[in-house]
Amino acid sequence: MNTIINERKEREENEIRQQEIAEQKRLEEMTERKRKEEEEIAERRRQEEIELRKLEYEERMRKEEQKISERRRQDEIQITEQKRQEVIELRKLEYEERKRKEEYEERKRKDEMEFELQKIRLGAEGRSLNSNSVANKNVNSMQIKPKLDIHHLMQKFNSDENDISLYLIMFARLSKQAEILENTWVTHLLGLLPYDVAQLIAREPDEIANDYGEVKKILLKRYKLTPEKFRQKFFMHNKNLGSTWKNFAYEFRSFFNEWVNGVKADSFEKLSDLIITDQIKRKISQEIKDHFIDDWSKLNSPDDQSIIIVQLKNWTIMVL
Repeated sequence: MNTIINERKEREENEIRQQEIAEQKRLEEMTERKRKEEEEIAERRRQEEIELRKLEYEERMRKEEQKISERRRQDEIQITEQKRQEVIELRKLEYEERKRKEEYEERKRKDEMEFELQKIRLGAEGRSLNSNSVANKNVNSMQIKPKLDIHHLMQKFNSDENDISLYLIMFARLSKQAEILENTWVTHLLGLLPYDVAQLIAREPDEIANDYGEVKKILLKRYKLTPEKFRQKFFMHNKNLGSTWKNFAYEFRSFFNEWVNGVKADSFEKLSDLIITDQIKRKISQEIKDHFIDDWSKLNSPDDQSIIIVQLKNWTIMVL
């Protein structure tokens, strides 16, 4: 009986020990699993922290590279701007140097031209004085100095801005007002003309270069002013706003005289023929004018119209 009881008790104790061992094993397994989970969590956190630090490092490096790139770009911009400013400064210096040279050359050229003009003027004045008689010399000695300097009254002639015919009209009028002797007009006029034109006159013989009338013809021819041009100016000339009626009348008279003298209408009969012919020519159609365009300005007498009529008949027959 006791044996049975002991066996049962021993069996119960074994079962209890086994349960305790099983429970202990279960606790150990739970502890191990928890430890592993904690290790995994810690590892995961460590990896996350490593990844975060890596990202932070990469971001920091990226920003640093951006700063370096920006500094490099700013340096390049600064260097480029500095080079640009140096080029600008160099070009400015070159321009100023070139301008100084041009101004020097221009001053030198003007001085040489002024010197040559002065030589021409002195030569013309000397020739003019030598060509006068002793009586005229005595008169000139009393009136050699004009009342006014013509160079203070008129600007130098500029072909781009001035009309040579009006310029000469103004020169003659002011010379008379300044009481300049007519035999010295050429001397005073040369100082108002461009250098090349003054040289053109200086190359003429003394009897032409000292004669204002001849010099005037040279200038009108040089600027292509024919009697026909003066006729057109006479009929088409208008009064300038700043001009007086007296000056306007003077200009008209000058244009008329140049026209009449140019075609040698030196008598009342010739002047009458000239005016009548001009009126007849105004009545003729443009077609006929075009046909006789080469001879049109040369027809200055009514007698010339008969030639036109004969030629016109021949021309009409040829056309038909």
